[in-house]
This record gives sequence, C-alpha cells and structure tokens, in this order.
Amino acid sequence: MTSHGAGLPYEGLRVLDLSQGIAGPYCAALLAQQGADVVKVEPPSGDWSRTIASAREGLSAHAITCNAGKRSIALDASKPRARELLLRLARQADVLVQNYRPGAIERMGLAYETLAGENPRLVYLSITGFGPDGPEAHKAGSDSVLQALTGIAYANRGADGVPRRVPFVLPDTATALYAAQALGAALYARERHGKGCHLRVSLLEACASFLGGSILEAALFPDAKVALTVPSGVFRTSDGWLTLVAVNDASFAAVLRALGLDAWLSDPRFTTMEARQRNAAAVNDEVARRLATDTTERWGERLAAHDALFAPVLDYGGLRSWPQALHAGVFLDFPQPPYGRVPLPRLPGFSRESSEKNISPAPRIGEHTTEVLLELGLDSSQIAALAAAGTIRA
Repeated sequence: MTSHGAGLPYEGLRVLDLSQGIAGPYCAALLAQQGADVVKVEPPSGDWSRTIASAREGLSAHAITCNAGKRSIALDASKPRARELLLRLARQADVLVQNYRPGAIERMGLAYETLAGENPRLVYLSITGFGPDGPEAHKAGSDSVLQALTGIAYANRGADGVPRRVPFVLPDTATALYAAQALGAALYARERHGKGCHLRVSLLEACASFLGGSILEAALFPDAKVALTVPSGVFRTSDGWLTLVAVNDASFAAVLRALGLDAWLSDPRFTTMEARQRNAAAVNDEVARRLATDTTERWGERLAAHDALFAPVLDYGGLRSWPQALHAGVFLDFPQPPYGRVPLPRLPGFSRESSEKNISPAPRIGEHTTEVLLELGLDSSQIAALAAAGTIRA
C-alpha cells in the first residue's frame, strides 16, 4: 500500500475511483493528495483522459494532474469475473467515486443500494452531467457543452459579440472541487452518525454555483449595463499587457496618481463609483492611451508605488517563474515518468515539503493491478489466469 506519512487528514481512507475524464478523477486525486489510498479502476485501454491533447506513454498533462497519488488497476468490466472483483473492492471501500451516465452503474451491479446493504458506512459519489433524472439526464456532459449551457461562453464574448469557450476545463474542475468538499462533509457526518450516504453532484449544479454571483446579478438587474469596476480590463503597454482595476474610491485614486491623472481626483465625472460607471468609456480610453506609452515593468513600478490593483499578464511559463510563485512553492518539482521532473501545482493548504514527500507519480495503465489483487486475496496463479483471459491488464 502506498505510504502517505503521518498527519494527513485522509490517511487510512480507502477510495475506489471508477471515474474517467477529469471531474471524478480530479476529485479523487484531491483525496489522494490528502492521504487517502485511492485505487483507480480503468479499462485495459486506459482512462480516455490519458490521451487528451499531447501525451507520452499514456500520460497526458491532465492524466497526471488527475491521477497523481493513486494506484491503477486495469480490468474489463464487461466480463463477469471483473465485475466480481469490482464488487469485492467496493465492499472494502470507504468512498466510491463514479461518473457513469445514469443507469450504467446499476447494470454493472454496483448501485449504491446494493453496496450500502453490505457496507453501510460507504460514502458513494455519483457525478453526472445533468443529474440523475430529468429530460437531459442521459446526455453526456462535456466541458464545452456545459460552458455553452451555463453562460460561461456567453460571459466570455469577445468584442465582436461572439461567445467563446474559456480555454481550460472550468466546469470539470469546479465540479471536482465541489464534489471533494461534499465528500469531506459526508465523511465528517459519518464519523458523527456512523452511516455513509449517496452524494449526487452534477456539472450543471456545480457551474451554476460557481457562477452564482453573476447569475444573481443578471436576475436582479436584467437591464443594467454598467461596468463592474472602472477602470477594468486588460490594457496594452508598449511591450506587453497589464490588467488594472479600481474597486473603490481609494483604489481609483491610486490609479489616477500612478498615471498622472491627479486632476481627475476632484472631477465630478469620476468622484463616485456611480459617476465613473456612467463615464466608463472615457476612463478606460484614457487609461489605455497612457499605458501604451511605456513598458509593463515601468508601469508596474509606478502602480505598485501607489498600491494600485494591477498585474502583468503572464503566460503559464511566466507564472511558474514569477518570484512570488517561487517563494510560495506553488509548484512541485515533481518526478513523473516518462517526463522526468514536471511542475505539478501542489494542493493549497498543504506544505510543499508534505506534498513532495507524500504524493506518488500518476500511474501507468494497470501499474498496480497485481499489487491490489494480491491485497484482495488472489494468488499469483489466479492473477495470471485473469490476465491470460483478458479480464485484467497486469
């Protein structure tokens, strides 16, 4: 069994991860990084996230992020013997994570009601696109579909008014975070009351919750077209880009002083947020004109001197080398075959030293099949026979 060291909150917790993709696997990875022994079950061909975008030897960047710290067992769940093994693993689990479409897990004989009858302390998490029932329940819920349906693409319209997908997996990641929080609460309740439960988390609900403030704003003030803050946006400098906002009178004054617009401090067009919202175009145009006259570094020095709210626009490499990110140890120098050392973000709230010590590399397909089945009580000859029959990949 993988050793996670002392002091981690989920040490000793047994998690059976039947999910694929990102939302379920990343949720289970968060448990693994907090000490849980997570056994990931995948088909012999591997979780489909292993081939998202670029990959080497069945390990894409997303597969690493979503599976670091786990053990992998590969089996063909269409075979009765494989389903028997899954049932045995589920009987021993504290937590089960699955993201099959509604009805599929029941056909496999792994419904919550079936497992809870034998293991009443089981906390069972079902992640779906749209919930367990309803007119859209049986549709697949992908990242791009949820971004379109929940207003994310609409909110990300360009200057041409065309809705655009945010170019990262926001719905899946948000769902994983909400699901991990729900699991933590359910495990706490289990310690108090002695019983597990069936949690249901959908990408639809997670996106709605994640966007709660924006959705409520649109419901309360449907005709309002005022800027959230003024100035606000990403502005071009002479050699790059810089984001600049002012959330109150004091931060607006800081921006004016840094940009040499002190005369505006007493201008009635800009003395209150309401006035600035009415004159947002004039403010943003002048801010854009001034910022374009000098470099990002020079403007950053002036804005920092006045404690304005700003930041240079960095790419991912720039973030990794940003002095504050380096100082805070945001990224682990993580050993991940076949790549060598990779910059894996550590789990917030846990020290870099703890993370480096306790997180194992993301596994290859079926890397721990033999190990897990030996722990389950099978012997070497039985495992060899299962492999020869194509039931497992070991």
